[in-house]
Amino acid sequence: MRRIMILASLVLAVAVSSAFAQADLDTFPIGTTKMVYNIRTEDMGQAQALELSVTSFAGGTFTVRMVTEGTGTKDEMEAFGFIFGATHVSSGSGQDVSYSSLQALMDQRSRLQEGQEYLLPGGGSFTGITGVTVAGVWCLQGSLIDPDEPDVRTTVAFALSHPVYISPLIRVEELRSGQWVEVFSLELVEYTVSGS
Repeated sequence: MRRIMILASLVLAVAVSSAFAQADLDTFPIGTTKMVYNIRTEDMGQAQALELSVTSFAGGTFTVRMVTEGTGTKDEMEAFGFIFGATHVSSGSGQDVSYSSLQALMDQRSRLQEGQEYLLPGGGSFTGITGVTVAGVWCLQGSLIDPDEPDVRTTVAFALSHPVYISPLIRVEELRSGQWVEVFSLELVEYTVSGS
């Protein structure tokens, strides 16, 4: 369980630290954009909620608000606190998260095309790219494949139609006994804009 929680923490850390790369604050419309995500790990009984709101004011100022909520057993709530405190965790899991690969994809997301495969810095690839709608947001989704971690697959969706603070979908799977098993996911489940 510790390995999964650390892996999940690193994925969340990548998501949060790369948030500004997914959409600059000045791309959000005047008003409040609310994004609600469900976060799951294989050891949690229920999804945990992460709500992010970006309020953009006419004078070029912004308010960013983050609220987390979870329900579960004592052990699950300890893990919950670990996940959301983990944006400071940068090593110790044995997993090598390629920040440069994720950043390269985010920087070039408007050039990505369905059905194509892209080679990434460090030797990995981004494959299986398809167009999907996640909570009303049009995205291109694909899998990050790292040749040094053949038993781990990370699926990421990059928003194209609406600004989001974190990618609409990040899913990590491990290959176990010939089957892909989801060990972590962060998925946008609600997207609203008000007061524009």
